[in-house]
Amino acid sequence: MGISLTQQKNFLRCHALTDEKAMHVGTEGDSNYTGTILPLARHFNLISIFDMVVVGTSLMSCILCLRSLIKGWRLKSEFVHFFKINYNKDLSFSDRMDFINFWYVMIVISDILTCSGGVIKILIENKIGGGPSSFIGFFDLYDTCSLMLGTAALLVWVGVLNYLNFFRQYNILILTMKASAPNVLRFLLCATLLYMGFAFAGWLILGPYHIKFRTLNTASECMYSLINGDDMFATFYEMGQTSWLPWLYSRFYLYIFISLFIYVVLSMMISIIMDVYEAVKDYQENGFPKTDLHEFIECCEDRPESGCYRLEGETAYSIFCCCRRGRGRTNSYEPLEVES
Repeated sequence: MGISLTQQKNFLRCHALTDEKAMHVGTEGDSNYTGTILPLARHFNLISIFDMVVVGTSLMSCILCLRSLIKGWRLKSEFVHFFKINYNKDLSFSDRMDFINFWYVMIVISDILTCSGGVIKILIENKIGGGPSSFIGFFDLYDTCSLMLGTAALLVWVGVLNYLNFFRQYNILILTMKASAPNVLRFLLCATLLYMGFAFAGWLILGPYHIKFRTLNTASECMYSLINGDDMFATFYEMGQTSWLPWLYSRFYLYIFISLFIYVVLSMMISIIMDVYEAVKDYQENGFPKTDLHEFIECCEDRPESGCYRLEGETAYSIFCCCRRGRGRTNSYEPLEVES
């Protein structure tokens, strides 16, 4: 893209393959377009139509996922109340979270970002919502639009992992990541405290003598590079020898930090993940441990299509069945008679 500025007008020329579109923006905001990129009108083109379709589809997906999350939350509340009355025990946190599909949560976030970014993109492309100088004003929204659409695209591709659960070879990897997440997060918390201690020490002691430790941000970036084995010799070499005490301290500091994080911290994280992987692999062969929720579900022998779960007056198939199901339902349960 080439931009040339003159005293009278701001001249902006954009090149797209063999087509070309030039726009002149005058000093008082008048604009004058020459050339074309799409064989349609300037304010309404095929790209805008496609953006509207994407926004509408994402909005519908967001509504459906929110509906599923709300119904799952209500079912969780009813089952916790039922379980407390009939079994006199509280449902565990992991069992409660089984009612919430976190893939849907990620889809909702992705759809919201897609809708917001798509609307901003339409406004930018068609210069809607401003005066004569609206084109210049919409330049400020480019970063916001790219941030929203880029994050939404990332979440969409991460969501594709959900469909790999149907394959046994991939399912074990996803289950390993899911099961190891709590232990990994706890370990990362401890490692972060250790990391910040080294970062502050390097910034305060080595900062006046080493360019990579002048600020806390650059010190953290240098340490992260050292963990990954990047630029080690230069980090040792650039330490000035103006004072022997900081120079000697820098040697002990770098050797201890590199050895600790490469040979201990990273190895412990890998061992945590490998232990979970072996446990998940064993569970797939011999069966997963059953929780209270799973044992309760196994006690029920009625199939979902048997009709036992429909309220009176409900039909087998109805567009609005899910909307009417909660009406007239009470949350009062009588204790079950447990045979001795």
